[in-house]
Amino acid sequence: MALGKQHMKSFPHKFKISTSSTAKMKYLKSKTGLTPNILSRYAIALAMADESGLGNASVSDLDGQEFNAPTLFGEHMDIYEALLRQFTHQYNLEWEPVRHIASLIEVGLHKMGHVRSLKDVALLITRA
Repeated sequence: MALGKQHMKSFPHKFKISTSSTAKMKYLKSKTGLTPNILSRYAIALAMADESGLGNASVSDLDGQEFNAPTLFGEHMDIYEALLRQFTHQYNLEWEPVRHIASLIEVGLHKMGHVRSLKDVALLITRA
């Protein structure tokens, strides 16, 4: 079975998030001590766990913090790529990994709006 065109495109090496997400991460880091890449991983997981996909989520800009892929995803970069490819396929989206990751982070950070401590972050996984 041949892979569709979207599956042939490579995974980017650089990702940017919105200025809004960057500000939220700075706040969350001050409350939890977690770095933006770790907060991003939580946000992505929370957003992907939501059955509504990206819904009407849109990122107003990509002028915020920039991450290189190994920093953002760590040693599990291949797993994140596979999850994003599956997510893209499941919701019939064009392959735009930079925009999709930024949107997933934005959605996930919104779901983390109540977080005020590291304990609150730990409780996120019990609610999923």
